[in-house]
Amino acid sequence: MPPLVQYSQVSSELDALIRLLDDNDPHVTTSVQRRLVWYGWRAVPLLRAAIAASPPDAPGALNAQACIRAIRTNALATLLDRILDACAEGTDVPLEESLSLLSVFGYPESDPDAIGHHLDTLWLDVERAIRAMPTQSEVSKLLALNTVLFDRAQFRGAGNDYHTPQRIYLAPVLQHCQGIPITLSCIYMLVAARAGIELWGIGMPLHFLVYSPALDVYIDPFNAGTFISREECRQFIEQAGFSFSASMLAQRSNVEILQRVIRNAIYAHTKSQQQWEAETLQETLETIERLTKQP
Repeated sequence: MPPLVQYSQVSSELDALIRLLDDNDPHVTTSVQRRLVWYGWRAVPLLRAAIAASPPDAPGALNAQACIRAIRTNALATLLDRILDACAEGTDVPLEESLSLLSVFGYPESDPDAIGHHLDTLWLDVERAIRAMPTQSEVSKLLALNTVLFDRAQFRGAGNDYHTPQRIYLAPVLQHCQGIPITLSCIYMLVAARAGIELWGIGMPLHFLVYSPALDVYIDPFNAGTFISREECRQFIEQAGFSFSASMLAQRSNVEILQRVIRNAIYAHTKSQQQWEAETLQETLETIERLTKQP
């Protein structure tokens, strides 16, 4: 069946389901909600429109709100399933999938496929920039990566709205090209991995960097991909009031990176007075810590 027809059928069904959200028969509304939640992010714009078009306490609006909340919690449940599977297999979680699922919680309109496509587009630009370089060294690859992300796409560190959810979750950061250190570092690593560039996540106190083992250099995506030496990292840590330890510059696993992103999200939601989001993420974080705790 042609994609256009498929899209038309999906749109028609979603429209019909939305109209049934305020049906008087609870069996109908329960079935409708279950189907809308199954559609996930595709249903969210219509659910938000239904909420905006009705009084806050109207049955249709309340049911729509319940659907959105279920879509968000389902994403976290899937994320926990992925972590549980990884623990059982003795492997790490996929960073991109984990951050995409987390993004669905924070911004339920997030389309994981669109996130992947956006990262692919950046990667193709990086590949073209690498081919345009006079040499194909590791340095030239990183310079090409910096050119694409910071000169062309204009990714940059968040300013006055640093501690807001939209600067933490993957989808809005990709859309607006502004983020906190760890989210920008994750985007940097995800695009680099597509280009065959090995990078590690480095969770220093108060800041997050990436590390190139091939060049033995640290990179700061929050500051336009600036190259930083180990000594400069040590100085930053000590100036921030911490006693330097080599473990502060150790490679972080994907699940550790995910946990740090969640901690940032909890703080951002708390500052934005979004208590349900903060509490739900806190419960999720505690579950992850239990699942990944070493025996």
